[in-house]
Amino acid sequence: MVERILYWRGCMSRLRVKYIADSTEKLLSKLGIAYETLGDSEGCCGSVLRRTGQTEAALAVAEETKNRIVSRGFREVVTSCPGCYRTMASEYKAYFGQAPFIVEHISQFLHRRKGLLKGHLKPMSIRVAYHDPCHLGRHMGVYEEPRELIRLVPDVELVEFKYNREKSICCGSGGGVRSVLPELSLEVSRTVLAELPDVDLLVTSCPFCNYNLRQAGKEVKIQVLDLPEFILKAWRD
Repeated sequence: MVERILYWRGCMSRLRVKYIADSTEKLLSKLGIAYETLGDSEGCCGSVLRRTGQTEAALAVAEETKNRIVSRGFREVVTSCPGCYRTMASEYKAYFGQAPFIVEHISQFLHRRKGLLKGHLKPMSIRVAYHDPCHLGRHMGVYEEPRELIRLVPDVELVEFKYNREKSICCGSGGGVRSVLPELSLEVSRTVLAELPDVDLLVTSCPFCNYNLRQAGKEVKIQVLDLPEFILKAWRD
């Protein structure tokens, strides 16, 4: 029996930074991976409700989302958003007593299939920095998979922030801060970029980090790409 893979776009990638969902789907197609989406009926995982203290509403949304996914026969979910990943992989287990489906962040999903990437990536003589998102790194312990994927691109030099992995500086967008205190949120992103080493490109693997760092990055003229965007940039057509 072939497992059906659901690509969960997430609210941010579906509505605000659509280029992340578009590039991820394009990369999955190039790799020959059969996947499906829920389209306009996707809904929300409940992460932001949980982070902003709306516990009952978060649980109700999670119940609806879990039922929507399970009822359509999906047993494997991959998402671009670390917040969705943390919520579905960790907190749904606490909500419902067991994990209703397997959940992976796109960096984990691609890393397990990195053999499919070999031979398709052209050399890029550039210096790249990677920013660790809070939900993916500190909360879920995913540090090496994104870095290994970046290193798959020939001639790329991966340069670390002074504060990286579990010590990485938050982008300022999570926990509802971007919505309530947008100027403070942007100022936090500026502190991240103030620590940016001498690189040509900044790669993230979180739609919220991407959005905030892109906004701040305009001021210092640094290009910010999501991980699948970066891999597509290196794709040998």
